[in-house]
Amino acid sequence: MKKSLLFLYFAFHAFLGMAQQRASVGGLLLDSLAQKTTINFATVSVFKEGDSVLTTYKLSDDKGVFRITNLQAGIRYRLVINAWQYQVRRQEFVIPSDQSHLDLGKIYLSERTNELDEVTILAERPPIIVRKDTIEFNAESFKTLPTAVVEDLLKKLPGVAVADDGSIQVNGKSVSKILVDGKEFFGGDQQIATKNLPANIIDKIQVTDDQEAKRRDPDILAGNVPQVINLKLKKAIKSGAFGKLFAGGGANERFEAGGIMNFFRDTTQVSLLSYGNNVNRPGFNIGDVSRIGGFSRSGINSVMINSDGGFSLNNISFGGSAGGVQQSAGAGANFNTLTKGGTKINAKYFFGQSNNRTEQWRDVDQTLGQGHLFTTTYSANVAKSYNHNLSAKVEWAIDSLTKLTIEPSLSFSTNRNSGLTNSLNARGPQDVLNEGRTDNSLYRNRDEYLMTANFWKDFKKAGRYISVSMNVGQTINNSDNYTVSSLSYYQPPSEFALDQLRDNDIRNFNVYLSANAAEPISKALSINVNSNANYINNENALFSFLKNPANQQYDLVVPNASETVIQRGYKSNTRLSLKWKVSNDLNIQPGVVFNTIDLENGFSRYPNFEQHFQFFAPQLIVRYKTLNLSYSPSFREPDVRYIQPVADNSNPLFIQNGNAQLRPSRTHQVNLHTYKYDTKRSLNYNANLSGSVQNDGVIMSRIIEADGRQVSTPINIDGVWQFHANATISKDFKNDKRQITLGTGFWSNYNRNMVEINKVRSLAQILTFSPRISGRLNFNDKLEFRQSYDLAINTSSYEDAYFTNLNYLTHSSETEVIVRLPKRWVWETNYRIQYNDQTVAGFSNKVQIWNAALTFLFMKNDRAQLKFGINDILNTNTRRYLSISENAIRDTRTNNLGRHGLVTLTYNIQNFGGKVGGRETLFRF
Repeated sequence: MKKSLLFLYFAFHAFLGMAQQRASVGGLLLDSLAQKTTINFATVSVFKEGDSVLTTYKLSDDKGVFRITNLQAGIRYRLVINAWQYQVRRQEFVIPSDQSHLDLGKIYLSERTNELDEVTILAERPPIIVRKDTIEFNAESFKTLPTAVVEDLLKKLPGVAVADDGSIQVNGKSVSKILVDGKEFFGGDQQIATKNLPANIIDKIQVTDDQEAKRRDPDILAGNVPQVINLKLKKAIKSGAFGKLFAGGGANERFEAGGIMNFFRDTTQVSLLSYGNNVNRPGFNIGDVSRIGGFSRSGINSVMINSDGGFSLNNISFGGSAGGVQQSAGAGANFNTLTKGGTKINAKYFFGQSNNRTEQWRDVDQTLGQGHLFTTTYSANVAKSYNHNLSAKVEWAIDSLTKLTIEPSLSFSTNRNSGLTNSLNARGPQDVLNEGRTDNSLYRNRDEYLMTANFWKDFKKAGRYISVSMNVGQTINNSDNYTVSSLSYYQPPSEFALDQLRDNDIRNFNVYLSANAAEPISKALSINVNSNANYINNENALFSFLKNPANQQYDLVVPNASETVIQRGYKSNTRLSLKWKVSNDLNIQPGVVFNTIDLENGFSRYPNFEQHFQFFAPQLIVRYKTLNLSYSPSFREPDVRYIQPVADNSNPLFIQNGNAQLRPSRTHQVNLHTYKYDTKRSLNYNANLSGSVQNDGVIMSRIIEADGRQVSTPINIDGVWQFHANATISKDFKNDKRQITLGTGFWSNYNRNMVEINKVRSLAQILTFSPRISGRLNFNDKLEFRQSYDLAINTSSYEDAYFTNLNYLTHSSETEVIVRLPKRWVWETNYRIQYNDQTVAGFSNKVQIWNAALTFLFMKNDRAQLKFGINDILNTNTRRYLSISENAIRDTRTNNLGRHGLVTLTYNIQNFGGKVGGRETLFRF
């Protein structure tokens, strides 16, 4: 880790040293007539004499000043200045050998008088042209690899930032749309274009304000206006296909295979996807599935991503596991078209399955007065899942201002889990309270039906609109949980055995209706109304049975462990606000919120009760330049599973009670966000602060019996605080051959809660603070280096001496190196290390994961790739996670695949594959 940081430090300073050895040129751009008028954001390009290849460029700042560094003294250069509505200015210069800077002084530009006279074809094209409302980049001025896609090209543009998730910002403003030759590509899915179109077919990249966003919110601040990118192609694309096929294998029967293809003709597209592997990773990254696979076009309702890159979309797993050994497979198809009448139609079907074998060791150290309770658990589980998802989306543009969207979806899933758990509770090495074994088998079927409709109407009057949406959904979740336990208690000695079936059938029905409207009152004032109503009808039927020794069937009903809960009723939320445009930089939007909850809760064995609550509170939104401040209240009833009065005894050592007397929680939330992009210095600042204060929040009150059993019951508590803060700052150094990005920042969490154990209640404060530094170097795409380091400081303190303060440190570092030499060879390696100061006997505090791969590119345009990869070279086949919760430190270790190698052949159809090497390739780090 230290070597990596030193390499980053010296490489950066070597780069700065080279820059310092070179000279610079500068000047001030002025209007030739109004000589005090500066010319801002003009493109100043530098070419060597007799050479049409761009050497470097810069934009003049907001005061008309430009300064171009990294030039050589004694060389004759040609300066070419392009500014909107001004004639092109050319000027030759030489920086004297004895000077480090040449000041060209005031440079006057003349206005254009006749655009028709501009017919001469010039040898040089400016890399950037800034017009009144458009920034235009000349794609040929930014060199990329033959296999590069549009995203690789965008990363080289000044002021353009591409995040790891593919989202894009231009000069600090988010990009809302990406068009291709002024039209939507693949249903408006912007990353289909950025991650699949080759960079070498792009002529120009044009950036403009999102006019639709400005029309819907005429008071939107200039710094918040989304951007639209239009990709001008060298030639139009009317039809074709792109995608990739891959297959690989290794020792111990390790394999991976898959393919993802897109076929398009005019406005109709078809996507096909299939994959399978037993190497603990998804067949594709989440971007491929959501974009090329079509999920983002048809709608994503839920997303789950684990720490090692595995993910699920709409409850369908696409493989990848942070722990255990997994085999996964899946397939799907997506259809997308645009009719002549302007209606978008999308349909998709996907199937995914996984088989995960997991071993886990967990040590929990709880502080209790002068003593401790140590819990050691070992579990081994096999989890199988099968998921189907079928959905469609119809978007009808009734006219230029009116749109209707209808989205039906069906999903079906099956889970088959089985495993064993060995547990031991003790006060110390010689003071064991209990130990035992529990075998569990779970069979679950889940069906979900959902219909969503949305109607949006804009009006010619800017800022006036109305939107109405309705969701109707039903979820049926049926599960059978078999528990076989044998436990030994030592204080006093006793034995316990359980052989039980918990048959739990849950049915949730929900109708949600929402209406939003905005009406401008004047140029400075507008009124906004948001109202929604929710009807719910939920049933949770639980029946517990013991095995009958006479016939070995589960037919002995346990009355006190069986119950049916039916919850019906209505909820509503109405928000009324007044938006006041105080100035061009300041908007203030005060408002009020009114919530109601009216629910009937019926039980089969317990008394019924009703819940009637009303909640009235103010809200506020303030926007000043790039600073956004909001206060918003919320009101939520307890989940039906918490008011289920029957205890969950699936694990007899950890019993979970219900509480029918829980009250709804009341939460007050505050969010503060600011960002700024400094165009002149290529600096990006981002800061967030969010917090909530909750009354009638839900915590678990636990009783630890003398024999070590733990029984928890949900209760309401006031004064639950949660605050989060994070800030980042990054700087880009970009020229035609080098890119360096340096960043630093932190994130932190503060939780103020109550802990209640054995009737002892104490205020608990848990703080996590994690500073981070990172750097990335790219030398002409021949060498890429990425380094990051994180320090996590975790502390907890308690008001009552019954609990002991806890703390630990975690150090994390990741290093990535990619070398593309010699031609058609790619060397890449990734090294991660995590160290913490919590000691567990027999387990190292240091977890190291080292991966490496070598790829050979061949065929025309490098469309074929043969990769030799080794994962987890050090054979660190266990992952470790620590956390502080309530009064305990939890240390969890999970098995993993360990060292394995693969040889994988990938073929990119139409050479639309991305740059080889790095995190987004098929070799997952």
